[in-house]
Parts: sequence; C-alpha cells; structure tokens
Amino acid sequence: MVKRSIFGIVLLIASHSFAQQNPDIIRAGLLKGDLAFNQSFMLEHKSKNVYLSGFLEYYSSKNLSLRGDCMWYMDSRQKDPVFKQNYVVLFGAVLHKPIGRNDLFGGIQPGMSFTQPVTPALSDNTLPLRMMPVLDISIGYTLYFSKFCNFFLSANYLASRYRGADNGSLKLDEFMISGGLGFHINTIRKQKK
Repeated sequence: MVKRSIFGIVLLIASHSFAQQNPDIIRAGLLKGDLAFNQSFMLEHKSKNVYLSGFLEYYSSKNLSLRGDCMWYMDSRQKDPVFKQNYVVLFGAVLHKPIGRNDLFGGIQPGMSFTQPVTPALSDNTLPLRMMPVLDISIGYTLYFSKFCNFFLSANYLASRYRGADNGSLKLDEFMISGGLGFHINTIRKQKK
C-alpha cells in the first residue's frame, strides 16, 4: 500500500513538472546535431550500402534552418559492392513545421561527393577517385523529448552521377533512411515578456 502511494505521488509530481516545461524549444538560435548510421538502397544497382553520417544544423528562425551533412561510406551488404570509396558533403536550407515538441521538416541540399566506383571489367577493378556534384532532397520528423536530446527519423534521396567511366556516366542515385538520438542546445536566450 505504501509503495503504491509513493509511486502515485512520484507519478503526479513528474507529470506536473513535465506539464510545466516550456515546449518552445524550436526557435531561432537552436543548434542541433547528431551522428548516425544510414541504410541506403541504390536505384540503378542491386546494392544496399551503409554510411556513417552526421549533421550540424542552425535555426535562423522557427521555420528555417541551415544544415550541413557529411556521409562516409562504410560497406555494402552485398559481396559485390558498387563503391570502393564514397564520401559526401552537403549544405543547404531546411524548412520546418513545428507543432509543440514535434517538428516536421524537408529540405534541399546541394553538395559534393568524392567517389570511386568498383568496375569488374577493369583489371584493377576500380575507376579513379573523382569529386562530383550531388543533390539531396530530405524529409523527416524530430521529437524534442528533453532539454538537450531529441529523436529523429529521416528519409533522403541522393542524386549523383559518376562521370568519366568508359561506357559513359554511372547513375549512383540512392534512397537513404536514418533515425536515432540527436542533441540540441539553444544558443540564444529566450526573451522574457
């Protein structure tokens, strides 16, 4: 009986303190970042790749942020990979639709990739490492569940071409999914009214 009473009191205090927290986390000055694994599915090749990715994002207003992403190709889930190396750097604008502690977002980020595909027809099985332009279109969802931590889910379409192969350009478009724990901090104090 005493345990139930203590549990009830703790639950009541916790719910009251959670209700008093200000959900106005999403605002100008928010700095957000994460480190995660991305699973990709290539559209032109039967390859599923794994990337280590990270991003840093700064909110210039409640509905607009600037974001930079880096992706590092780790490995393929198939025995015949398409890439020997693939590194991607992106930078662009992201639009947000915050609803309380929830944030729906979508953005377009141009960038560069440093790519070296594997080609079975060549004797050394690789083409040269080249820098090429890429374009990323992303959508996602973030839940800000505490003062410094958030949970995110995102889907990206990364459009890229390797130019200069013997038989023309190689289409290397990928669809990526990612999710995990992110961190954030407000760099500008909220103005008191």
